[in-house]
Amino acid sequence: MYFVSVTRLRVRSVMYLPRFFRANEASIKSITKVEGFIAGKELIDKGLTFWTVTLWESDQAMKYFRNNDPHKSAMRNLPDWCNEAAYGHWIQDDALIPAWPQLYENFLANLKITKVKHPSAKQEAKNYPAPRWTKLERPFKFAGK
Repeated sequence: MYFVSVTRLRVRSVMYLPRFFRANEASIKSITKVEGFIAGKELIDKGLTFWTVTLWESDQAMKYFRNNDPHKSAMRNLPDWCNEAAYGHWIQDDALIPAWPQLYENFLANLKITKVKHPSAKQEAKNYPAPRWTKLERPFKFAGK
C-alpha cells in the first residue's frame, strides 16, 4: 500500500512568485532526500496554478516532510501567497503515479481545504478545475541520503 498526496495551489499575484518559487525549490530539493519518499511530480498550470503529487511508503513519511523545514516554513506563507489551496490524500495498491485525469478525480474525492487569507470565489465554492495545461510537468525522484 502506498500513500498519495496531491496539492493544488493558486498564487494570487505575480508579486509572490519569486518567494513562492524559492520556497518550492527548497522543498523539492529536500523531499527527494526524505526516507519514505518514492516519487513525485509538479505541474505548472494556467492561471498561476501549481499542482504537486507525491508518492510515499506511508503517511508518516509524508507527515515527517510536511512538518519539517523547509516545507514547514513555506506553509506559513501560503495563506498570504495563495488565494486557492487544497489537497487530497489516499492509499493505493501500486507504486505508480496515476495520470493527471485520475489524480484529479482522486483529489476531488478526497478534497481538503487549506485556509487562505484572500480566498477566490473558486476557493469559497470548492470549485477547482482539472489541470488544463500539462506541458510544464517536472518529475522528481528519491535521491537517497
